[in-house]
Amino acid sequence: MEISDQFKKRVKLKSQTSKTTIRDNMKITSNLILLIISLLFFQIQGKGQHAECGTDYIHNNRMENDSAYWKQIDSIESQVEAITQNHTNNKLTSTVYTIPVVVHVIHLGEAIGTGSNISDIQIQQAIAGLNTRFRNSNGLGVDIELEFCLANKAPNGNSTNGINRVNGSSVANYTANGITPTGNTCSGAVETTIKDLSRWPVSDYYNIWVVNKICNGGFVGYASYPVGGLYDGLVIVSTSMTSTSGTLPHEVGHGFFLYHTFNGDGGNISCPVDTNCIINGDRVCDTPPHKQGDCGTTNPCPSNGVWDNSRYNYMAYCPLVNRFTQGQKDRIRATVMVAPRASLLKSIGCGAVGIKESSSNIFSVFPNPAQSLINVKADIKLLGSSYVVYDNTGKTILKGIITSEDTIIELGNLSGGIYLFSVGENLKQAFKVIKE
Repeated sequence: MEISDQFKKRVKLKSQTSKTTIRDNMKITSNLILLIISLLFFQIQGKGQHAECGTDYIHNNRMENDSAYWKQIDSIESQVEAITQNHTNNKLTSTVYTIPVVVHVIHLGEAIGTGSNISDIQIQQAIAGLNTRFRNSNGLGVDIELEFCLANKAPNGNSTNGINRVNGSSVANYTANGITPTGNTCSGAVETTIKDLSRWPVSDYYNIWVVNKICNGGFVGYASYPVGGLYDGLVIVSTSMTSTSGTLPHEVGHGFFLYHTFNGDGGNISCPVDTNCIINGDRVCDTPPHKQGDCGTTNPCPSNGVWDNSRYNYMAYCPLVNRFTQGQKDRIRATVMVAPRASLLKSIGCGAVGIKESSSNIFSVFPNPAQSLINVKADIKLLGSSYVVYDNTGKTILKGIITSEDTIIELGNLSGGIYLFSVGENLKQAFKVIKE
């Protein structure tokens, strides 16, 4: 009887142990499944934002096969580097640039608000979402002080809502495969044919084409680096033209000369060269270089700086992006000061826009843009103060003294472009003047 009781106890204990082991194994398996699902979710989320960006593919192809293109890129790089190195754009930190935008919806004949023919509200919300990211509304990055407005004036002078709709279903291969970026071999419609359906002058508007597909789903967006030309702008699939998608700010970043934070990784193969942050990688010094797939808590690539600036950057492929950096701001604002983007500041596509602040509480500059002279209307407190006019590299072009409350400065001998005007104590505050 005693042996039997002991046996029963052993059997009961073994059964409890077995159940505990099974429960533990099930718990481990369940946690493993949840981990895998989470990883897949983040990978999908990342890809859904901008992992299929086609900008690099197009850019690299043109750099290899188009000598005129790489010369343009090299020239713009030199100008942007000169401005950022001289910190000229930092003098304009209180100045907000406004960029007129026109959105061309190349749909398949659907009713407005359905399919690829997305609604006005969706487009307006997408532009609003773009602005919240560039103005750092979440407070996690840096305010680029760049805003985008849907144009209210068309090239012919008529009023507009900044949205054009064209049925592209009759263009060969567009319905089935969407648009084919120039230089790509996919079987969609020819890029220039699609863009010719609706495009506005790139000197006055930043063009955005919304399409049904890119390379039959191979990309969700791509943009032209700022080299100008008839077809300059960005292309984005209709499903990504939303207020919550990271694709639009990512591609606009490319359009204003930002590279991927992992630029130079050879396609997620190796850590980018980081000998000189001004000319290596993404050419921005406060975004540590990394491989595009590296989005964890630590950066496997040997680099200095704040890792979160890269893994949470709008120009990364990581799933949780939320910021631009000061270095990216400097690069964007330097890009806006040189051709071809500089002409957008003179556009009247959104009315009298460009730079919002062209005066202070003690002086104003007009007309702006100007042809041969500017008039500085100054408070009496500024009489006898020095003024300086700089070019976009920070070089002093003109200087003098405010001699009256209406001081005229001759600009006739200056070439057309953007200049900076400073007046008063220590000449610390500068305002932009455009010479036509």
